[in-house]
Amino acid sequence: MEISTPSLSTTFIRDLYARMLLTRVLDGYAWRLYGHVPNGLPVSCRGHEAVQVGSAICIEAGKDFTLPYYRDLGVVLTIGMTPYEVFRTYIQVQQVQSKRTGEGGSNPCNDYVDIKSPVMHWGYHKHNMVTGSVPVATQVLHAAGIAFAAKLRKASVVTVAYCGDGADSEPDFLEGITFAAQHQLPVVFVYEQDNASLSQQTLPAGLEHHCIDGTDIIAVYAATRAAMQHAREGQGPVLLEMNVHSSAPGALYLDVESQDDPLLRCQRHLEEQGMWDEEWAEQLHERLRNEVEQALQDALRDVS
Repeated sequence: MEISTPSLSTTFIRDLYARMLLTRVLDGYAWRLYGHVPNGLPVSCRGHEAVQVGSAICIEAGKDFTLPYYRDLGVVLTIGMTPYEVFRTYIQVQQVQSKRTGEGGSNPCNDYVDIKSPVMHWGYHKHNMVTGSVPVATQVLHAAGIAFAAKLRKASVVTVAYCGDGADSEPDFLEGITFAAQHQLPVVFVYEQDNASLSQQTLPAGLEHHCIDGTDIIAVYAATRAAMQHAREGQGPVLLEMNVHSSAPGALYLDVESQDDPLLRCQRHLEEQGMWDEEWAEQLHERLRNEVEQALQDALRDVS
């Protein structure tokens, strides 16, 4: 599989930046609301935005199948979930857990106390997003099964499974990628990892494996686009190892002067290409912040 750097328009790169910024803003809201609780609901995706947006933008929503894991807020937003739907998911999951622990209340805002909430089971069936279970690697095996069915049906469909947080140490991970390699299935595995390497693993023959800088959204997009084409053309599965640098959640809009911040890297790229406009960026941030704030208030009103 050959990965080439595409020539992208200003409009497209700005759209990638906007999608990452939306993910960052929404993640920050969720963290400030619920993250202060011990064992609280949200697991931050901060630092993963380029991986999640840059890969998910390559998925044909409603045709391809997507199996995210609990950190993949940027994936579910890019696939088509709205901020309103995301907040409703957060609130409804918390309410179910509150009822189980006897801590339920009439106001969702008051329910975020002293609870042990589960991780997010993202699902969006109308866009072929498959709801996953708690263990971090089960979706890899499920993805191999879906891809096997697609191959039997001779459908031009690619299945994309996301994982991370030690998923490679689970038996389901090795079983899933091995089955996919043995049957040359149309599936792409996206492994979001921090300070680890799959090069120490014995990977099955017949599996394309590429290590990508997960903080560079252009590199992520190029690699995923090539992987999707490779799988769709029947050339077998691809494992994309995306190196990310997770950081503390809660900060918004370039508040962290980190060279590994995906938003800062994308901004620098836009600046170098003469595509950055400070007024556009400020208006974008204000608009997204207002949209997310309104979505939260609407979700709290409708679920209460």
